[in-house]
Amino acid sequence: MTALGPDFRRLWTAASVSTLGDGITVTAGPLLASTLTRDPLLIGLVGASSFLPWILVGLLSGALVDRLDRRSLMWTVDLGRAAVLGLLATAILAGWASIPLLAAGAFLLGTGQTVFDSAAQAAIPTIVGRQPERLALANGRLLGAQTVSQHFAGPPLGGVLFTVAPWIPYAADAVSFLGSSVLITRIRGRFTV
Repeated sequence: MTALGPDFRRLWTAASVSTLGDGITVTAGPLLASTLTRDPLLIGLVGASSFLPWILVGLLSGALVDRLDRRSLMWTVDLGRAAVLGLLATAILAGWASIPLLAAGAFLLGTGQTVFDSAAQAAIPTIVGRQPERLALANGRLLGAQTVSQHFAGPPLGGVLFTVAPWIPYAADAVSFLGSSVLITRIRGRFTV
């Protein structure tokens, strides 16, 4: 990773941490929903709410990424997602959790993911240059890290954290987004088209 430079290392780490948090809540949401209702449709609604933004706002997210500063989008989105998760963790801890709240939170988090992931991919040429070998290496490393953290590491971790206390996965995810946001602000360069 040193060949791609410190700014890529920051982006890679931020994206890994951010998608780890996504994986944690992808598991914790339906688990929490199943403690609130036995209706499989409602439990599925909570799980589907995090993926629905890719269909509904994916194109809009891409348009935003093409028109606005990508670094600013990433750190702002992750701060917003940290706030949503902080509110969800607080609501769960206070006993105010509900299916509509979980579905709305999952939808907001998924919407943020569409922006963050698109911006991270679009920022790569600015960070590592446009040489095909460097782009291929950077894209592979970023996608690999996102896949491993979101689909292999995050879900089991979300389940384990949920067994400790239902609010902990949401608080842990909030911390992951705060850490990601800080790392993104430390990336140098100009990220507008």
